[in-house]
Amino acid sequence: MSLIRTTCTCTLFFPSTFGIYRWPSCIPPSVRLVYIFFVYPYYASPLRRLPGPKDHHFLIGHQLNQFRSGSPEEPYKSWMNQWPHEPFIRYFEVGNADAVLINSLEPYREVLHTKCYSFVRTKPFRRLIGDIIGVGLVFAEGTEHIAQRKALGGENPPILCPSSKSNGPRVAYLPIFSDKAQRLANEIGSLCSANGGLVESMYTESEGHSCFYTLKITLDVIGIFCLGIDLANLEGKTEFLTCYQKMFDLSPLGMTLAAVNLVLPIRWLPFPENIAFLSASARLRAILTDMVEERIQKLAEFRQSSNRTDLLTYMIEEKYNSKKDAWSKEDLVEQVLNVMATGHETTASALTWATLALSQNPHVVEKLRAEAEPLYQRDSSLDFADIEHLHYLDYFLREVVRVYCPVSGIPREAIEDVVIAGQLIPKGTIVMPVPAVIQHNPSIWGEDASQFDPDRWGRISGGASENTYAWAAFGHGPRSCIGKAFAMLNFKTVILALVTQYNIEPLRNDKVEVVNPSGQLRPREGLWMRISKAN
Repeated sequence: MSLIRTTCTCTLFFPSTFGIYRWPSCIPPSVRLVYIFFVYPYYASPLRRLPGPKDHHFLIGHQLNQFRSGSPEEPYKSWMNQWPHEPFIRYFEVGNADAVLINSLEPYREVLHTKCYSFVRTKPFRRLIGDIIGVGLVFAEGTEHIAQRKALGGENPPILCPSSKSNGPRVAYLPIFSDKAQRLANEIGSLCSANGGLVESMYTESEGHSCFYTLKITLDVIGIFCLGIDLANLEGKTEFLTCYQKMFDLSPLGMTLAAVNLVLPIRWLPFPENIAFLSASARLRAILTDMVEERIQKLAEFRQSSNRTDLLTYMIEEKYNSKKDAWSKEDLVEQVLNVMATGHETTASALTWATLALSQNPHVVEKLRAEAEPLYQRDSSLDFADIEHLHYLDYFLREVVRVYCPVSGIPREAIEDVVIAGQLIPKGTIVMPVPAVIQHNPSIWGEDASQFDPDRWGRISGGASENTYAWAAFGHGPRSCIGKAFAMLNFKTVILALVTQYNIEPLRNDKVEVVNPSGQLRPREGLWMRISKAN
Protein backbone atom coordinates (compact mmCIF):
# COMPACT_ATOMS: atom_id res chain seq x y z
CA MET A 1 0.00 0.00 0.00
CA SER A 2 1.33 3.38 -0.96
CA LEU A 3 2.02 5.82 1.82
CA ILE A 4 1.30 8.71 -0.53
CA ARG A 5 -2.39 9.49 -0.08
CA THR A 6 -2.56 13.19 -0.89
CA THR A 7 -4.54 12.46 -4.06
CA CYS A 8 -7.36 10.98 -1.99
CA THR A 9 -9.71 13.79 -0.97
CA CYS A 10 -12.98 14.26 0.85
CA THR A 11 -15.51 17.08 0.68
CA LEU A 12 -15.97 19.00 3.93
CA PHE A 13 -18.49 21.68 4.81
CA PHE A 14 -17.24 24.44 7.05
CA PRO A 15 -19.07 27.37 8.61
CA SER A 16 -19.87 30.39 6.44
CA THR A 17 -16.57 31.94 5.41
CA PHE A 18 -14.88 28.69 4.52
CA GLY A 19 -17.47 27.54 2.02
CA ILE A 20 -16.71 24.09 0.57
CA TYR A 21 -13.08 22.99 0.69
CA ARG A 22 -11.47 19.79 -0.46
CA TRP A 23 -8.92 18.69 2.07
CA PRO A 24 -6.40 15.91 1.60
CA SER A 25 -7.74 13.03 3.66
CA CYS A 26 -4.33 12.55 5.27
CA ILE A 27 -4.76 15.78 7.25
CA PRO A 28 -6.17 14.93 10.71
CA PRO A 29 -9.51 16.55 11.68
CA SER A 30 -7.83 18.23 14.66
CA VAL A 31 -5.44 20.08 12.33
CA ARG A 32 -8.30 21.18 10.14
CA LEU A 33 -10.22 22.54 13.14
CA VAL A 34 -7.18 24.44 14.40
CA TYR A 35 -6.83 26.03 10.98
CA ILE A 36 -10.53 26.91 10.78
CA PHE A 37 -10.84 28.40 14.26
CA PHE A 38 -7.42 29.88 14.98
CA VAL A 39 -5.37 30.30 11.79
CA TYR A 40 -7.65 31.32 8.94
CA PRO A 41 -9.57 34.13 10.73
CA TYR A 42 -6.43 35.92 11.93
CA TYR A 43 -3.74 35.12 9.35
CA ALA A 44 -5.40 34.16 6.05
CA SER A 45 -8.82 35.80 5.78
CA PRO A 46 -9.04 38.68 3.26
CA LEU A 47 -11.09 40.50 5.91
CA ARG A 48 -8.53 40.24 8.71
CA ARG A 49 -7.39 43.87 8.42
CA LEU A 50 -10.86 45.36 8.75
CA PRO A 51 -11.65 47.11 12.06
CA GLY A 52 -13.99 45.40 14.46
CA PRO A 53 -14.70 44.21 18.01
CA LYS A 54 -12.48 41.57 19.60
CA ASP A 55 -14.73 40.40 22.45
CA HIS A 56 -16.03 37.28 20.72
CA HIS A 57 -16.01 33.60 21.63
CA PHE A 58 -14.20 31.29 19.23
CA LEU A 59 -17.15 28.88 19.10
CA ILE A 60 -20.19 31.18 18.95
CA GLY A 61 -18.59 34.40 17.76
CA HIS A 62 -20.61 37.49 18.75
CA GLN A 63 -23.96 35.65 18.94
CA LEU A 64 -24.05 35.72 22.74
CA ASN A 65 -23.15 39.42 22.77
CA GLN A 66 -26.02 40.10 20.39
CA PHE A 67 -28.51 38.23 22.56
CA ARG A 68 -27.28 39.94 25.73
CA SER A 69 -27.48 43.38 24.10
CA GLY A 70 -31.27 43.41 24.53
CA SER A 71 -31.97 44.84 21.07
CA PRO A 72 -31.93 43.48 17.50
CA GLU A 73 -30.11 46.71 16.53
CA GLU A 74 -27.24 46.00 18.89
CA PRO A 75 -24.33 45.68 19.19
CA TYR A 76 -24.28 46.92 15.59
CA LYS A 77 -25.12 50.55 16.45
CA SER A 78 -22.46 50.56 19.18
CA TRP A 79 -19.89 49.32 16.67
CA MET A 80 -21.01 51.99 14.21
CA ASN A 81 -20.48 54.69 16.84
CA GLN A 82 -17.00 53.31 17.53
CA TRP A 83 -16.01 53.29 13.83
CA PRO A 84 -18.43 55.76 12.16
CA HIS A 85 -16.27 56.43 9.11
CA GLU A 86 -15.32 52.85 8.24
CA PRO A 87 -17.21 51.30 5.29
CA PHE A 88 -17.02 47.81 6.84
CA ILE A 89 -16.84 46.49 10.40
CA ARG A 90 -15.74 42.90 10.80
CA TYR A 91 -17.19 40.62 13.46
CA PHE A 92 -17.58 36.87 13.94
CA GLU A 93 -20.45 34.42 13.59
CA VAL A 94 -20.69 30.88 14.97
CA GLY A 95 -17.48 28.91 14.41
CA ASN A 96 -15.30 32.03 14.22
CA ALA A 97 -16.75 32.54 10.74
CA ASP A 98 -16.25 35.92 9.07
CA ALA A 99 -19.09 38.43 9.09
CA VAL A 100 -19.18 42.04 7.91
CA LEU A 101 -21.41 44.91 9.05
CA ILE A 102 -22.19 47.41 6.27
CA ASN A 103 -21.40 50.86 7.65
CA SER A 104 -21.49 53.33 4.72
CA LEU A 105 -23.60 54.17 1.70
CA GLU A 106 -21.59 52.79 -1.22
CA PRO A 107 -21.34 49.19 0.07
CA TYR A 108 -24.96 49.46 1.19
CA ARG A 109 -25.97 50.37 -2.38
CA GLU A 110 -24.01 47.50 -3.88
CA VAL A 111 -25.25 44.84 -1.45
CA LEU A 112 -28.91 45.88 -1.67
CA HIS A 113 -29.06 46.90 -5.30
CA THR A 114 -26.37 46.48 -7.93
CA LYS A 115 -25.01 43.15 -6.62
CA CYS A 116 -27.95 41.95 -4.54
CA TYR A 117 -28.17 38.55 -6.23
CA SER A 118 -24.64 37.69 -5.12
CA PHE A 119 -26.19 37.19 -1.66
CA VAL A 120 -28.94 35.03 -0.15
CA ARG A 121 -30.80 35.09 3.18
CA THR A 122 -28.98 33.08 5.82
CA LYS A 123 -30.35 29.79 7.17
CA PRO A 124 -30.54 31.07 10.79
CA PHE A 125 -32.63 34.04 9.61
CA ARG A 126 -34.93 31.67 7.76
CA ARG A 127 -35.37 29.66 10.96
CA LEU A 128 -36.07 32.81 12.97
CA ILE A 129 -38.96 34.15 10.91
CA GLY A 130 -39.71 31.65 8.14
CA ASP A 131 -42.47 29.92 10.12
CA ILE A 132 -44.03 33.32 10.82
CA ILE A 133 -43.96 35.06 7.45
CA GLY A 134 -44.03 32.15 5.03
CA VAL A 135 -41.62 31.29 2.25
CA GLY A 136 -42.89 33.61 -0.47
CA LEU A 137 -41.21 36.60 -2.07
CA VAL A 138 -39.07 37.51 0.95
CA PHE A 139 -37.19 34.20 0.84
CA ALA A 140 -37.09 33.68 -2.92
CA GLU A 141 -33.57 33.95 -4.36
CA GLY A 142 -31.97 34.64 -7.74
CA THR A 143 -34.04 33.90 -10.83
CA GLU A 144 -36.91 32.63 -8.66
CA HIS A 145 -37.09 36.00 -6.91
CA ILE A 146 -36.99 37.84 -10.23
CA ALA A 147 -39.87 35.68 -11.51
CA GLN A 148 -41.98 36.14 -8.36
CA ARG A 149 -41.36 39.88 -8.27
CA LYS A 150 -42.36 40.13 -11.92
CA ALA A 151 -45.50 38.09 -11.25
CA LEU A 152 -46.51 40.55 -8.53
CA GLY A 153 -45.89 43.52 -10.80
CA GLY A 154 -42.14 44.16 -10.62
CA GLU A 155 -40.96 47.54 -9.35
CA ASN A 156 -44.47 49.05 -9.56
CA PRO A 157 -47.08 46.44 -8.65
CA PRO A 158 -50.40 47.45 -10.25
CA ILE A 159 -52.37 46.64 -7.11
CA LEU A 160 -50.05 48.64 -4.86
CA CYS A 161 -48.54 51.58 -6.71
CA PRO A 162 -49.93 54.41 -8.83
CA SER A 163 -49.76 54.12 -12.58
CA SER A 164 -48.20 56.81 -14.74
CA LYS A 165 -51.61 58.39 -15.39
CA SER A 166 -53.30 58.18 -12.01
CA ASN A 167 -52.93 57.20 -8.39
CA GLY A 168 -55.58 54.52 -8.95
CA PRO A 169 -54.89 51.79 -6.38
CA ARG A 170 -53.89 54.10 -3.55
CA VAL A 171 -56.90 56.35 -4.22
CA ALA A 172 -59.14 53.28 -4.16
CA TYR A 173 -57.80 52.18 -0.77
CA LEU A 174 -57.86 55.63 0.84
CA PRO A 175 -61.53 55.43 1.95
CA ILE A 176 -60.80 52.05 3.56
CA PHE A 177 -57.77 53.44 5.37
CA SER A 178 -59.70 56.51 6.53
CA ASP A 179 -62.67 54.45 7.70
CA LYS A 180 -60.47 52.08 9.70
CA ALA A 181 -58.50 54.98 11.18
CA GLN A 182 -61.70 56.67 12.32
CA ARG A 183 -63.03 53.42 13.80
CA LEU A 184 -59.81 53.15 15.77
CA ALA A 185 -60.21 56.75 16.96
CA ASN A 186 -63.84 56.13 17.95
CA GLU A 187 -62.94 53.02 19.93
CA ILE A 188 -60.17 54.88 21.71
CA GLY A 189 -62.63 57.69 22.46
CA SER A 190 -65.23 55.40 24.01
CA LEU A 191 -62.63 53.63 26.11
CA CYS A 192 -61.04 56.89 27.22
CA SER A 193 -64.25 57.88 28.96
CA ALA A 194 -64.81 54.46 30.54
CA ASN A 195 -63.30 53.08 33.71
CA GLY A 196 -60.15 51.10 33.17
CA GLY A 197 -57.63 51.19 30.39
CA LEU A 198 -57.96 50.65 26.70
CA VAL A 199 -57.16 46.97 27.03
CA GLU A 200 -57.60 45.82 30.63
CA SER A 201 -59.35 47.37 33.61
CA MET A 202 -56.33 46.95 35.83
CA TYR A 203 -54.97 50.16 34.39
CA THR A 204 -56.18 53.61 35.35
CA GLU A 205 -58.60 55.70 33.35
CA SER A 206 -57.60 56.77 29.83
CA GLU A 207 -54.53 54.58 29.67
CA GLY A 208 -54.03 52.38 26.65
CA HIS A 209 -51.81 49.78 25.09
CA SER A 210 -50.91 51.41 21.76
CA CYS A 211 -49.11 48.39 20.37
CA PHE A 212 -52.21 46.20 20.67
CA TYR A 213 -54.43 48.62 18.76
CA THR A 214 -51.98 49.40 15.99
CA LEU A 215 -51.65 45.64 15.46
CA LYS A 216 -55.42 45.28 15.15
CA ILE A 217 -55.91 48.08 12.64
CA THR A 218 -53.00 47.11 10.41
CA LEU A 219 -54.10 43.46 10.38
CA ASP A 220 -57.58 44.58 9.32
CA VAL A 221 -56.20 46.77 6.53
CA ILE A 222 -53.75 44.18 5.22
CA GLY A 223 -56.54 41.58 5.35
CA ILE A 224 -58.69 43.71 3.04
CA PHE A 225 -55.78 44.20 0.67
CA CYS A 226 -54.55 40.58 0.66
CA LEU A 227 -57.84 38.70 0.94
CA GLY A 228 -60.56 41.20 0.10
CA ILE A 229 -62.00 40.42 3.54
CA ASP A 230 -62.44 42.62 6.60
CA LEU A 231 -61.02 40.51 9.43
CA ALA A 232 -62.78 42.84 11.91
CA ASN A 233 -60.10 42.78 14.57
CA LEU A 234 -61.14 46.26 15.72
CA GLU A 235 -64.59 44.85 16.50
CA GLY A 236 -63.24 41.99 18.60
CA LYS A 237 -60.33 39.61 18.98
CA THR A 238 -60.20 37.12 16.11
CA GLU A 239 -58.45 33.79 15.59
CA PHE A 240 -56.15 35.52 13.11
CA LEU A 241 -54.99 37.99 15.75
CA THR A 242 -54.62 35.26 18.38
CA CYS A 243 -52.36 33.22 16.10
CA TYR A 244 -50.17 36.20 15.27
CA GLN A 245 -49.84 37.13 18.94
CA LYS A 246 -48.70 33.60 19.84
CA MET A 247 -45.98 33.79 17.18
CA PHE A 248 -44.80 37.35 17.76
CA ASP A 249 -45.33 37.93 21.50
CA LEU A 250 -42.91 35.44 23.00
CA SER A 251 -42.26 34.73 26.68
CA PRO A 252 -38.70 35.07 28.04
CA LEU A 253 -38.22 31.33 27.51
CA GLY A 254 -39.70 31.67 24.03
CA MET A 255 -37.16 34.37 23.16
CA THR A 256 -34.35 32.21 24.53
CA LEU A 257 -35.51 29.29 22.38
CA ALA A 258 -35.67 31.61 19.37
CA ALA A 259 -32.09 32.70 20.06
CA VAL A 260 -30.86 29.10 20.32
CA ASN A 261 -32.82 28.24 17.17
CA LEU A 262 -30.63 30.72 15.31
CA VAL A 263 -27.66 28.43 15.94
CA LEU A 264 -29.31 25.01 16.26
CA PRO A 265 -32.76 24.08 14.88
CA ILE A 266 -34.71 23.23 18.05
CA ARG A 267 -38.30 24.12 17.13
CA TRP A 268 -39.12 20.40 17.17
CA LEU A 269 -38.31 20.03 20.88
CA PRO A 270 -41.51 19.58 22.97
CA PHE A 271 -41.33 22.79 25.00
CA PRO A 272 -44.76 24.38 25.59
CA GLU A 273 -43.52 27.55 23.86
CA ASN A 274 -42.47 25.59 20.77
CA ILE A 275 -45.75 23.69 20.70
CA ALA A 276 -47.78 26.92 20.96
CA PHE A 277 -45.69 28.60 18.26
CA LEU A 278 -45.91 25.73 15.77
CA SER A 279 -49.62 25.18 16.47
CA ALA A 280 -50.37 28.86 15.78
CA SER A 281 -48.31 28.76 12.59
CA ALA A 282 -50.09 25.62 11.36
CA ARG A 283 -53.53 27.01 12.25
CA LEU A 284 -52.83 30.27 10.41
CA ARG A 285 -51.87 28.34 7.28
CA ALA A 286 -54.98 26.17 7.61
CA ILE A 287 -57.23 29.24 7.77
CA LEU A 288 -55.55 30.77 4.73
CA THR A 289 -55.73 27.47 2.83
CA ASP A 290 -59.51 27.38 3.35
CA MET A 291 -59.80 30.98 2.13
CA VAL A 292 -57.66 30.27 -0.94
CA GLU A 293 -59.68 27.18 -1.90
CA GLU A 294 -62.96 29.05 -1.44
CA ARG A 295 -61.77 31.96 -3.62
CA ILE A 296 -60.53 29.62 -6.37
CA GLN A 297 -63.92 27.90 -6.43
CA LYS A 298 -65.85 31.18 -6.59
CA LEU A 299 -63.70 32.56 -9.40
CA ALA A 300 -64.11 29.31 -11.33
CA GLU A 301 -67.88 29.66 -11.10
CA PHE A 302 -67.75 33.13 -12.67
CA ARG A 303 -65.56 31.84 -15.53
CA GLN A 304 -64.42 35.38 -16.23
CA SER A 305 -62.08 37.98 -14.81
CA SER A 306 -63.38 39.63 -11.65
CA ASN A 307 -63.30 43.29 -10.74
CA ARG A 308 -61.79 42.59 -7.33
CA THR A 309 -58.49 44.28 -6.55
CA ASP A 310 -57.28 42.16 -3.63
CA LEU A 311 -53.94 40.36 -3.86
CA LEU A 312 -55.34 36.83 -3.62
CA THR A 313 -57.71 37.33 -6.56
CA TYR A 314 -54.94 38.98 -8.55
CA MET A 315 -52.57 36.04 -7.97
CA ILE A 316 -55.23 33.45 -8.82
CA GLU A 317 -56.08 35.16 -12.09
CA GLU A 318 -52.50 35.95 -13.06
CA LYS A 319 -50.58 32.90 -11.78
CA TYR A 320 -52.80 30.06 -10.54
CA ASN A 321 -54.82 30.09 -13.77
CA SER A 322 -51.75 30.71 -15.91
CA LYS A 323 -50.87 28.16 -18.59
CA LYS A 324 -47.15 28.74 -17.99
CA ASP A 325 -45.28 28.47 -14.67
CA ALA A 326 -48.54 28.33 -12.73
CA TRP A 327 -48.53 28.64 -8.95
CA SER A 328 -50.02 25.96 -6.73
CA LYS A 329 -52.48 26.50 -3.88
CA GLU A 330 -49.57 26.15 -1.47
CA ASP A 331 -47.71 28.90 -3.34
CA LEU A 332 -50.70 31.21 -3.00
CA VAL A 333 -50.95 30.51 0.75
CA GLU A 334 -47.26 31.25 1.32
CA GLN A 335 -47.36 34.46 -0.73
CA VAL A 336 -50.43 35.74 1.11
CA LEU A 337 -48.89 34.83 4.47
CA ASN A 338 -45.68 36.56 3.39
CA VAL A 339 -47.38 39.84 2.51
CA MET A 340 -49.77 39.79 5.47
CA ALA A 341 -47.08 39.13 8.07
CA THR A 342 -44.49 41.57 6.73
CA GLY A 343 -47.08 44.19 5.80
CA HIS A 344 -49.09 44.38 9.00
CA GLU A 345 -46.26 43.81 11.49
CA THR A 346 -43.88 46.46 10.14
CA THR A 347 -46.64 49.07 9.79
CA ALA A 348 -47.95 48.26 13.28
CA SER A 349 -44.43 48.67 14.70
CA ALA A 350 -44.01 52.01 12.91
CA LEU A 351 -47.34 53.27 14.27
CA THR A 352 -46.47 52.08 17.77
CA TRP A 353 -43.19 54.00 17.75
CA ALA A 354 -45.01 56.96 16.22
CA THR A 355 -47.29 57.15 19.28
CA LEU A 356 -44.20 57.18 21.48
CA ALA A 357 -42.70 60.01 19.42
CA LEU A 358 -45.97 61.97 19.63
CA SER A 359 -46.18 61.51 23.40
CA GLN A 360 -42.61 62.73 23.88
CA ASN A 361 -42.77 65.67 21.45
CA PRO A 362 -45.86 67.86 22.03
CA HIS A 363 -44.51 70.53 19.66
CA VAL A 364 -44.58 67.96 16.85
CA VAL A 365 -48.25 67.24 17.60
CA GLU A 366 -49.04 70.96 17.38
CA LYS A 367 -47.32 71.26 14.01
CA LEU A 368 -49.17 68.24 12.66
CA ARG A 369 -52.51 69.65 13.86
CA ALA A 370 -51.81 73.09 12.45
CA GLU A 371 -51.00 71.63 9.04
CA ALA A 372 -54.10 69.42 8.96
CA GLU A 373 -56.60 71.88 10.48
CA PRO A 374 -57.58 73.67 7.22
CA LEU A 375 -58.49 70.33 5.65
CA TYR A 376 -60.81 69.35 8.50
CA GLN A 377 -62.64 72.68 8.37
CA ARG A 378 -64.09 71.76 4.98
CA ASP A 379 -67.27 69.80 4.47
CA SER A 380 -65.72 67.32 2.04
CA SER A 381 -63.66 64.33 3.12
CA LEU A 382 -59.93 64.09 2.63
CA ASP A 383 -58.74 62.97 -0.77
CA PHE A 384 -55.41 61.59 -1.90
CA ALA A 385 -54.07 64.96 -3.08
CA ASP A 386 -54.85 66.51 0.33
CA ILE A 387 -52.74 63.96 2.18
CA GLU A 388 -49.91 64.14 -0.35
CA HIS A 389 -49.63 67.90 0.27
CA LEU A 390 -49.22 67.51 4.04
CA HIS A 391 -45.45 67.95 3.98
CA TYR A 392 -44.85 67.98 7.73
CA LEU A 393 -46.82 64.74 8.06
CA ASP A 394 -44.48 63.24 5.48
CA TYR A 395 -41.47 64.57 7.44
CA PHE A 396 -42.89 62.96 10.59
CA LEU A 397 -43.35 59.58 8.90
CA ARG A 398 -39.83 59.62 7.49
CA GLU A 399 -38.32 60.57 10.82
CA VAL A 400 -40.25 57.89 12.73
CA VAL A 401 -38.98 55.07 10.52
CA ARG A 402 -35.51 56.61 10.45
CA VAL A 403 -35.13 56.71 14.23
CA TYR A 404 -37.28 53.63 14.94
CA CYS A 405 -36.78 51.50 11.83
CA PRO A 406 -39.33 48.62 11.99
CA VAL A 407 -37.00 46.16 10.22
CA SER A 408 -33.89 45.45 12.28
CA GLY A 409 -31.83 43.89 9.49
CA ILE A 410 -31.74 40.88 7.19
CA PRO A 411 -28.41 39.00 7.22
CA ARG A 412 -27.15 37.77 3.87
CA GLU A 413 -24.57 35.20 2.84
CA ALA A 414 -22.32 35.63 -0.19
CA ILE A 415 -22.87 32.80 -2.67
CA GLU A 416 -19.75 33.73 -4.64
CA ASP A 417 -16.59 35.75 -4.20
CA VAL A 418 -17.67 39.34 -4.78
CA VAL A 419 -15.96 42.73 -4.57
CA ILE A 420 -18.00 45.33 -2.67
CA ALA A 421 -16.72 48.92 -2.60
CA GLY A 422 -13.22 47.66 -3.40
CA GLN A 423 -13.22 44.99 -0.68
CA LEU A 424 -13.17 41.28 -1.53
CA ILE A 425 -16.01 39.48 0.24
CA PRO A 426 -15.25 35.72 0.08
CA LYS A 427 -17.96 33.22 -0.70
CA GLY A 428 -19.78 32.20 2.49
CA THR A 429 -19.19 35.49 4.34
CA ILE A 430 -22.17 36.82 6.30
CA VAL A 431 -22.95 40.40 5.29
CA MET A 432 -25.19 42.38 7.64
CA PRO A 433 -26.99 45.51 6.38
CA VAL A 434 -28.74 47.07 9.40
CA PRO A 435 -30.93 50.08 8.49
CA ALA A 436 -30.47 51.61 11.95
CA VAL A 437 -26.68 51.65 11.44
CA ILE A 438 -27.05 53.73 8.28
CA GLN A 439 -29.86 55.91 9.64
CA HIS A 440 -28.09 56.73 12.93
CA ASN A 441 -24.59 57.19 11.53
CA PRO A 442 -23.32 60.71 12.40
CA SER A 443 -21.01 60.70 9.38
CA ILE A 444 -24.17 60.51 7.22
CA TRP A 445 -26.82 62.37 9.23
CA GLY A 446 -24.72 64.71 11.36
CA GLU A 447 -24.01 64.82 15.06
CA ASP A 448 -27.74 64.92 15.90
CA ALA A 449 -28.38 61.66 14.03
CA SER A 450 -29.91 59.94 17.07
CA GLN A 451 -32.27 62.82 17.89
CA PHE A 452 -35.89 62.78 16.77
CA ASP A 453 -36.36 65.87 14.59
CA PRO A 454 -38.90 65.81 11.72
CA ASP A 455 -37.78 69.30 10.69
CA ARG A 456 -34.46 67.89 9.46
CA TRP A 457 -36.29 66.70 6.33
CA GLY A 458 -37.00 70.29 5.37
CA ARG A 459 -33.33 71.22 5.79
CA ILE A 460 -31.71 68.40 3.81
CA SER A 461 -29.75 69.94 0.98
CA GLY A 462 -26.61 68.24 -0.23
CA GLY A 463 -24.42 66.00 1.88
CA ALA A 464 -24.64 62.30 2.53
CA SER A 465 -28.14 62.40 4.04
CA GLU A 466 -29.56 63.44 0.66
CA ASN A 467 -28.33 60.18 -0.84
CA THR A 468 -31.23 57.86 -1.69
CA TYR A 469 -29.65 55.04 0.29
CA ALA A 470 -29.33 57.08 3.50
CA TRP A 471 -33.02 56.42 4.23
CA ALA A 472 -33.11 52.64 4.36
CA ALA A 473 -36.40 51.81 6.08
CA PHE A 474 -38.05 50.21 3.04
CA GLY A 475 -34.93 48.76 1.48
CA HIS A 476 -33.65 49.47 -2.01
CA GLY A 477 -33.26 47.81 -5.36
CA PRO A 478 -34.93 44.62 -6.61
CA ARG A 479 -35.61 43.46 -3.04
CA SER A 480 -37.14 46.69 -1.77
CA CYS A 481 -40.57 46.64 -0.11
CA ILE A 482 -43.30 46.33 -2.75
CA GLY A 483 -45.86 47.78 -0.33
CA LYS A 484 -44.02 51.02 0.47
CA ALA A 485 -46.65 53.39 -0.99
CA PHE A 486 -49.46 51.34 0.58
CA ALA A 487 -47.83 51.37 4.03
CA MET A 488 -47.04 55.09 3.96
CA LEU A 489 -50.62 56.05 3.12
CA ASN A 490 -52.00 53.74 5.81
CA PHE A 491 -49.59 55.27 8.35
CA LYS A 492 -50.60 58.83 7.46
CA THR A 493 -54.34 58.25 7.77
CA VAL A 494 -53.98 56.72 11.24
CA ILE A 495 -51.69 59.49 12.50
CA LEU A 496 -54.09 62.17 11.20
CA ALA A 497 -57.01 60.54 13.02
CA LEU A 498 -55.06 60.36 16.28
CA VAL A 499 -53.37 63.78 16.41
CA THR A 500 -56.48 65.72 15.37
CA GLN A 501 -58.65 64.14 18.08
CA TYR A 502 -56.44 63.14 21.02
CA ASN A 503 -53.63 64.14 23.31
CA ILE A 504 -51.11 61.39 23.98
CA GLU A 505 -48.83 61.32 27.01
CA PRO A 506 -46.30 58.67 28.07
CA LEU A 507 -46.92 56.90 31.35
CA ARG A 508 -43.22 56.27 31.84
CA ASN A 509 -40.11 57.97 30.54
CA ASP A 510 -37.71 55.10 31.12
CA LYS A 511 -36.06 53.16 28.31
CA VAL A 512 -38.38 50.95 26.30
CA GLU A 513 -37.31 47.30 26.29
CA VAL A 514 -37.59 45.59 22.93
CA VAL A 515 -37.97 42.00 21.72
CA ASN A 516 -34.67 40.27 21.00
CA PRO A 517 -33.92 38.28 18.92
CA SER A 518 -36.37 39.59 16.35
CA GLY A 519 -36.53 40.61 12.73
CA GLN A 520 -38.45 43.74 13.77
CA LEU A 521 -38.01 46.50 16.33
CA ARG A 522 -40.90 45.75 18.71
CA PRO A 523 -41.57 46.87 22.30
CA ARG A 524 -41.38 43.83 24.53
CA GLU A 525 -44.56 44.62 26.45
CA GLY A 526 -46.15 47.23 24.22
CA LEU A 527 -46.29 50.93 24.99
CA TRP A 528 -48.78 52.16 27.55
CA MET A 529 -50.06 55.68 26.95
CA ARG A 530 -52.35 58.15 28.68
CA ILE A 531 -54.82 59.31 26.04
CA SER A 532 -57.35 62.13 26.40
CA LYS A 533 -59.64 64.11 24.10
CA ALA A 534 -57.99 67.08 22.41
CA ASN A 535 -59.54 70.49 22.95
